[in-house]
Amino acid sequence: MAVLGINQEILLTIKRIGINGEGIGYYKRLAVFVDYALPNEECVVRITEVHDKYAVGRLVLVKDKINPARCDAKCPYYKKCGGCDLMHVNYETQLKLKKDIVKESFTRYYNDSLNDKLFKDTIGMDKPWRYRNKAKLPVRYDNHHLVTGLYAKEDNRLVYIDDCIVEREDIRNCNKEILDYLTKYQVIAYNPKLKDGVLRHIVLRSSKKTGEIQVTLILYKDDERTKKIAADLINIKNVVSVYISINSDLDALENFGENTYLLCGKETITEELLGYNFELLPTAFFQLNLEQTEKLYDVVLKNCNLKGNEKIIDGYCGVGTIGIYLSKFAEEVRGIDTNKESIINANANAKLNNIANASFYCGDMGSLITKWNKEGFNADILVIDPPRTGLDHKMITFLQTHPVKKIVYVSCNPSTLAKNCSHLEKLYNIRSIQPLDMFPQTANVECVVCLERR
Repeated sequence: MAVLGINQEILLTIKRIGINGEGIGYYKRLAVFVDYALPNEECVVRITEVHDKYAVGRLVLVKDKINPARCDAKCPYYKKCGGCDLMHVNYETQLKLKKDIVKESFTRYYNDSLNDKLFKDTIGMDKPWRYRNKAKLPVRYDNHHLVTGLYAKEDNRLVYIDDCIVEREDIRNCNKEILDYLTKYQVIAYNPKLKDGVLRHIVLRSSKKTGEIQVTLILYKDDERTKKIAADLINIKNVVSVYISINSDLDALENFGENTYLLCGKETITEELLGYNFELLPTAFFQLNLEQTEKLYDVVLKNCNLKGNEKIIDGYCGVGTIGIYLSKFAEEVRGIDTNKESIINANANAKLNNIANASFYCGDMGSLITKWNKEGFNADILVIDPPRTGLDHKMITFLQTHPVKKIVYVSCNPSTLAKNCSHLEKLYNIRSIQPLDMFPQTANVECVVCLERR
């Protein structure tokens, strides 16, 4: 017989924070996950899901022992859209909770016990607002006017948003002008229920260095009328390039389709990071929070402990930001990525910054490293920044059979990070674990782990 039933209300004491920022309590030994609940609070919870090993509940009210870190959210859309999930917590405590999330991940997924001193305090921001330099916004109609928003946390319903206080103001102002213009000329928004229409998403990226804004319209299908109207978006203040991308795959996780091309204006916008310039295509990966990225790369540099004669491999290099930064302090850097456009961008960025000792290659990491080893290029340090899914099985196996002296692992997912470190535990010692807050107001936490060969 089930311990709990759907819609049952219970009194629950929250014991800790889960790896997704939710509160966790126990009802007759069954774990219950509750969004927006904080440790030590006594909460009235309505059960929404019941599974064999856990249940999910909705916070009705905090009955007693309100956590002193609880605060009023600054955003009127908080708890409606799925963008942020820790805005009910003061920022100092957010940083502590993110350290706890990292520690909890290693407790759950790392085979061995770790000294508590390995876990450093989370590096935060002085002003944890208006930091995102890129936005991907779904488009809908609202009373015959085009609007954008973010999806609700629990379903695919779009929450219309006039302003998002974690996005840069220039992006928000530009988005409003774009919506007004496209509405005036009756551009047709895609309707997911009818599976008809044209405009699916607006993607905007802005440069802190130049003030330039890059606009990409994601269309459900090619449409000459929409493209003709879109070309005039180049006249909006600060917009220097307008792209079109066709994506009819409604199940695709990535907004951009296979065919993304420049409609008018410049091909790239220029951004500066740690004194280096980077030319960015709309499809290129680039960190969304420049202030924290600079701190992150300084942590990477510190962990590398370079003397000037090291050979470094920059795995999952993207447009080459980490590799270009480290090249100043090393003998040679070689970057690897499977995205051909990113590698073209990375080599162009190395040339732009007059970097002669950094080069970037498209291909499989294990195959390229093996080839280079045979040619006499043996890396001293492997810097890796993989996607949320972490290292794949093939790369784990390669590192188990071809260990380098040191791995500096940058991760945006503490769970896969801990699992990967556990896979490498027999060959590597963990020297430090440094959390960093790349996305304030959310439960996401970036982390840098230094591993040295035993």
